[in-house]
Amino acid sequence: MLDDLLITRMLEIAVHGDDLAHSTGLPTPALSADVADTVVVLLSRLAARRHGTTAVLRALSRAERAPTTITAF
Repeated sequence: MLDDLLITRMLEIAVHGDDLAHSTGLPTPALSADVADTVVVLLSRLAARRHGTTAVLRALSRAERAPTTITAF
């Protein structure tokens, strides 16, 4: 679906933009609120699928009870 493709591209631009900025010592490019929301929702859903909802909930709200790492990939 076209919508899925566009969301995937937003994710790629956000993640690779941050990677490039970090590796060159530049600030991460700002994302519009709509793009940032879309990317965060996608990453959250992927992380929940991979680690479980409780682990993601704890990672976002209770650092002391969170797993050592929560990643979407």
